[in-house]
Amino acid sequence: MKKKVLLLATIFVMAAVIAVTLCACDPTAQQTEVQLLQQQYNDISAAKVIGQSILIKSGEITQFESEKTYTKTDDGYTVTGTEKRFNGVDKLFDETPINETMQKAVDGKPTLKLDEQYFEAGYRLTETGLTANIKPANIKDVFGITGDLKAPTDDLMLELSVSGGRLSTVRINYDSDGSHVTITLTMTY
Repeated sequence: MKKKVLLLATIFVMAAVIAVTLCACDPTAQQTEVQLLQQQYNDISAAKVIGQSILIKSGEITQFESEKTYTKTDDGYTVTGTEKRFNGVDKLFDETPINETMQKAVDGKPTLKLDEQYFEAGYRLTETGLTANIKPANIKDVFGITGDLKAPTDDLMLELSVSGGRLSTVRINYDSDGSHVTITLTMTY
C-alpha cells in the first residue's frame, strides 16, 4: 500500500514539475501586452495578402494616392495596384498601374520597435491593439530609421489592431509640411 501511495505521489509531483516547466517555457506566458503586440507585428511575414494604402492630402486636395496588394507566392510577392499623383495641369492625376513581382527579402526584418517609453501620455493598449502618439524624439527609434527623416513629421499616431490573435491592421497618421499622410496596412492570413 505504501508503495502505491509513494508511486502515486511521485507521479503527481512529476506531473506538477512538467506542467510548471512547460508553462515557464511558453514565451507568451511571460510577455507583456507590448511584447506580445511586438511579436504579432514581427509575424506579418506569415500573411498571405497584405494591402497597402497611402494617402497624402493638403486640405481637400489629394496630392498622392497609392493602393497596392502584395500577394504571397513561393518566390516572394506579386504586387498589383495603382498610384495617382496630383498633376493639376492638363488632367488632375497621373495614374500609374502597378503589376510586378518582388522576391523575398533575405535580410528583411520588421523595423517597428514598440516600447511604452516612446509613447505620449494617454496611449491606449489592450488585447485588441494599440493607439499611441509617438514622442517626436522617438520617431526614428520606433521605425528603425538610422539616418535623417526625409520630411518633417508632426503628430505621428500609430494604431495597431489585433483580430483572432494576429495583427490585422497597422495605421500611421502624421502631418508633414502642410500635408496629412495616412499609411494603412491590412493583413490576411
